[in-house]
Amino acid sequence: MPGVRRLLLARLVSNLGNGMAPIALAFAVLESKDGSASKLGILLSVQAVAMVLFLPLGGIWADRHRRPTIIATTDFILGLDLLVTAYLFWSEQTGMPLLIALSIFAGFLNAFWSPAFPGLVPLVVEEEHLQQMNGFVSIASNIGYISGAAVAGLLVSAFGGAAGIAGDALSFLLAASLVWKLRHRHKVAEPSGESMFHELKSGWKIFLSFRWVVVAVAGFSVVMMVMRGAEGVLGPVLMKEHFGGAKAWAFVATVESIGFVLGSAINTRYKPKHPLYVCTLLSFTAAFYVFVLRPSTPLLVIAGAALLWGITIESWYIHWMTALQLHIPRESLSRVSSYDMTFSLIFQPIGLAIAGPAIAGLGIARTSLIGAIVVTVAIIVILFEPTIRKLSNAR
Repeated sequence: MPGVRRLLLARLVSNLGNGMAPIALAFAVLESKDGSASKLGILLSVQAVAMVLFLPLGGIWADRHRRPTIIATTDFILGLDLLVTAYLFWSEQTGMPLLIALSIFAGFLNAFWSPAFPGLVPLVVEEEHLQQMNGFVSIASNIGYISGAAVAGLLVSAFGGAAGIAGDALSFLLAASLVWKLRHRHKVAEPSGESMFHELKSGWKIFLSFRWVVVAVAGFSVVMMVMRGAEGVLGPVLMKEHFGGAKAWAFVATVESIGFVLGSAINTRYKPKHPLYVCTLLSFTAAFYVFVLRPSTPLLVIAGAALLWGITIESWYIHWMTALQLHIPRESLSRVSSYDMTFSLIFQPIGLAIAGPAIAGLGIARTSLIGAIVVTVAIIVILFEPTIRKLSNAR
């Protein structure tokens, strides 16, 4: 099927760049003039804040317009944004105001891209194949990510972070051209005549009507706050100070990406009776991963923890996307997805912003311990919710 092949190739290409991005940006900032963990945290956090603020608007836009067109357009513009960012680091024009502006704009674009994406898979396959296709999308995405992470370690070490950022930019431009040709598959519903505010309100009511969605999103907003700070700031600082720099972090990211691929492959066919409950139990791997991010832990153990977390992420992605696609009305899917993403991301800027000061004030080991405790408590709270334990994706 041409639509399936085009979507899978687009995810492969786009995530090739996404695999480069965290390593490239982290070391572009840390190795620049006046670079620091706090500076990296600020750039990541302002992007996350912009994304959170505009996600509800992005959800409305995606329910009103062709989702493939939104994906392709935002991919193209984001590619240009990243090319400018790469040039600034390459030319050593790393003043914070312009970098912050580019990061905010990237967050704005992602706020429109993200709610539109869950609606792409139902455009290319029938309902009974949704979980399998979500698995294939994850496999393609993660093969791209693992390749990008591996390349980034070599590229950044040899040519600097700007080269990795430029590679990420080119991947977005190519992905945009692939998704653009899917735009005619989405037939836009007739305009409802409702105001944007009314659609925001109705989307919010639909979101709140699904208790399993609310509880999972609330709990994982806390988990992802910690994980964002851990992988965005704590990990790169740990690797720079104790494990030799970008190559070590690229190794950890590559092993995590192998976990992504394994998780995708397993869950393409694995259909637990209560998938969200199983995924929540798996999420204790997040606490373990954060806990081992300390100087006394061997690099192979850190990589092993990243592998387990990678498997967990993909298990969640496949079963969560399938649950949303099966249980949420199709005409409201992007709005509900936007609120899901908004609250999943809402605390991530806090995690990014406080990671640098926490490391400076408490040290790496104590910061990792506190993060692991917070993650553990959040997961336990989710496990007590009956709707999480009982939800089934069986059809």
